[in-house]
Amino acid sequence: MTIDELSQIEALAAEIAELSRTFEGSSQHFMVDGPPCLKKSEELVALIQSPAEHATSLIAKTMETAVIRTLLSLNVLQTIPTPGYISLQDLAAATETQPYLLERLLRVVTRSGFIIRENEAYCHTHTSLAYAGPLGGLFTPCYDEGIRALIRLPEYLSVKSKEEAKSAMHSPFTWNEGQEGKTTFEILSKMPARTKGIHTLSMNVQHLRPYAGFFDFNELVSKDPERPVFVDVGGGNGHVIKEILQAFPRIRPEQCVLEDRAETIELARTTGLLPAGVQLLEHDYLTRQPISNAKAYHLRAVAYNLGDAELVQLLKQIVPVMGPDSKVLIAENILFSDNGTTFSTVSDMIMLCIGGKERTERNFREVLDEAGLTIDSIHRASGLEFGIVEASLKMP
Repeated sequence: MTIDELSQIEALAAEIAELSRTFEGSSQHFMVDGPPCLKKSEELVALIQSPAEHATSLIAKTMETAVIRTLLSLNVLQTIPTPGYISLQDLAAATETQPYLLERLLRVVTRSGFIIRENEAYCHTHTSLAYAGPLGGLFTPCYDEGIRALIRLPEYLSVKSKEEAKSAMHSPFTWNEGQEGKTTFEILSKMPARTKGIHTLSMNVQHLRPYAGFFDFNELVSKDPERPVFVDVGGGNGHVIKEILQAFPRIRPEQCVLEDRAETIELARTTGLLPAGVQLLEHDYLTRQPISNAKAYHLRAVAYNLGDAELVQLLKQIVPVMGPDSKVLIAENILFSDNGTTFSTVSDMIMLCIGGKERTERNFREVLDEAGLTIDSIHRASGLEFGIVEASLKMP
């Protein structure tokens, strides 16, 4: 190691020591980047670690990830008592798992310190205990819908073209599931537990996708009481419209339209989530938009499910029915030009597997331009990559 490298190590160690004096604890939110002292600690490890040690750590972490997912599926983490210890034989009996298999799996996570093993018995750490609770419900869908397909990405790209999936029906996910020709959502609709996991995950990252506070939806208010103001394309069960109407009461429910697939609209009718007056409309967003001259066509967490070609197709269904002052509002992560956040990076890899993508501002401009739209403004939520891309018709 050179003198310069030793100096860098000393400087980082001193910086970590200084940051530790003001450390007040880490966030309990899922997918939030850690505090500065954690980031600096990771930089220190990267500086000290040899390339061979880095490769070894990757292999060990990949195996630990798979083992933790397996222990969750076997109900092992949920069975270890809190507080206290449990023997291998008792744990095997309670989970109906062969003792030798269980011992081999647990060896991976006791070596890493994820679980404690003492006197032939096992107990939780504060980290493994969290996985036995709600955190396990967030980790599981990330593994099932992203990591499983991502691990086979080299194989997928070796037999397919080495480019982004052109369709959600022909993606690493559908290929890995052996069901090409179906969309991710069609496949998952037959798997209630995994669908529930995705819903749980989505609800637990809403702090990274705020509804209000960075775009003035009052700008959409129309003096014409008959004009549609807010068309929520692919709007789910109506939670977005509900939040926006609460935050911006000048917008009248009668001027809002919720569009989605038939089964989702039926759910919206039964939940009672939306105020009276909101129009519910069954609509496939890859077909012609049925509402003309709305002030805004809104897509929240829709664009990232689609590749560029499919997003252009969706937008081209809206462009012909837009009025001169109509807007398209795309509420998504707008990736920073640097390395980005943990959340957007993880999300982009999951989207890569299902045929969608997280986008940079440049990518949004390319897609919108091809569809016949131009970006008027980008509104970012404070401190987040999430924001709204505001676009209008491209002038001839």
